[in-house]
Parts: sequence; C-alpha cells; structure tokens
Amino acid sequence: MTPHGTLRERLVSGRPVITSELVPPRGADAEDVREQVAALGFADALNIPDLPQARTRMSALAAAALVVQAGGRPILQMVVRDRNRLALAADAIGAAALGVEAVLPLYGDPVPEDVHATEVREIDSAGLVALIRELGAGRTPDGLALDPPAQLLVGAAATPGRTTREVLAAKLDAGATFVQTQIVLDLAHFADWLAPLREAGLCERAAFLPGVVIPHSAAFVARLVGFGAQAAEGVAEVAERGDGVAYTRELCHELLALPGVAGLHLMPLGGGAEALAGIAAEARRR
Repeated sequence: MTPHGTLRERLVSGRPVITSELVPPRGADAEDVREQVAALGFADALNIPDLPQARTRMSALAAAALVVQAGGRPILQMVVRDRNRLALAADAIGAAALGVEAVLPLYGDPVPEDVHATEVREIDSAGLVALIRELGAGRTPDGLALDPPAQLLVGAAATPGRTTREVLAAKLDAGATFVQTQIVLDLAHFADWLAPLREAGLCERAAFLPGVVIPHSAAFVARLVGFGAQAAEGVAEVAERGDGVAYTRELCHELLALPGVAGLHLMPLGGGAEALAGIAAEARRR
C-alpha cells in the first residue's frame, strides 16, 4: 500500500484517511485478491465485505488474510447475521492473529428466500462492537481469560439521514473509533446530517469517512438511490453525460472541506479504481 504507518496512526495523524473496498471473489482464487490489492493501492485500508447480499463467496476472513499477505491493510467486516457470539469472537481472535488491524461490525443484508439459510442475529452490531472491546481487554464472551488479548480497531457504519445520533453514540460508547458511511451523492443532505453529530462532539470521538462512488450512468444512480443513497438534483444527467469522475472529484473536495470529515471511503463499484486513485492523491495534497 502507498501510505506508511498503521491505520491507527493514520486516523490520529490529522491527514485525510482514505479507505476503499475489496470484495472477496466468488471462487477459490487467491490471485484475484492480490490483483485487487494492487489496483486499490491508493487506500490506507481496504474493507473486506462479509458475504454481501447474503450470497456465497470466499470468506471475508480468508480474503483478509490474503490481503495481509499481499501487503495491504484489511478492515474485516463482520456481520451478526450468520454466527453466534462465540463464533464471532473466534473469528475476531483469529483475525488479530493473522495481522488484521481493524474490524467493522455490521447487521448484514437479509437472507433471500431462495438461499434457504437461517439467520442467527444473536446480537446486534453495537453488541458486536462491545464484544470486540472485551476481547481487547482480555475477556471472552464465555468468561475466559484471553492471553494475549485480541487488539483490534473497531469501526461503525452509518447511513446519512437515517442513522440517529443516539444509535451512533452508542456504538462510539461501545468502542468504535471510526465511522464509514453509506454512499453520499448529495453534499447538502450529508452536511445537514453531520452538523448535529459534530455539535454533539461525535466527530471529535471518531474519524468520519463518507462513502463515495463514481456515478457511471443514470441507471447506476437509480440503483444507488434504490439502496438508500440521497442523489443530488442533476447527478443522473451528469453521469449520463460521462462527467461522473469530475462530479466525484468536486464532491470529495467539498466533503473534505466540511468540519468533522476526516477522510473518504472510496468504493470502486462498477470500476473506476484508476480515477479513484487520482482523487485519493488530490485528497492527500490538501
């Protein structure tokens, strides 16, 4: 990876933190992971989704281990959908032993009817944040001592306009130190959501990293809106004209100018890793 230092050091450095996302392949292909690490080398750390959309693919933990081997810094996503607290604790301990520095607890997408799998959800994502904090203190969910402890940075996910101050504060109280948001397409909407969080002091307690993608087409924008993103007026037309990269570059510039924003979570949905690398380079020159 291009940046130096640990993710923990980057988060407290005062410089923009850039994260991205590496989706485990749907196949036993270690080379696919290595190629993605190389393409996303602009990022300080890479999120590794945990069975996104509840569909079978390489495990996030295995992909995270491959990322470490390739010289990257994984942020292991862990969903509470598929495992009870003992299994979640075991995976977190294993992740720490494999060199994973950070985890992102999530609720997880619902299991589609055609998958015929049972959801667990024994604890919620805030409960998993607290569980990982206990592992860091040397205590397991079944009351045993953990030596050495599993020291992991813990993040929290948030949806601008939906995640409330109370919910986010609870995750920070439980031990989260950075916040990655769902996709931001509308600067004003995001700024209105962030302002009361900043006034409540949450931005001083955690690094906020708004999620950003390059809008490739009007259909792509419509899909993002269907998943809950707030789209600024005219962004679909911008994407249709092929000006998505320029739009994203300006959006990132304006996001980084907002008080309380510590960096960016640049997601290569639909491609665009090379353009995102240029945006990351510009962000670091700020």
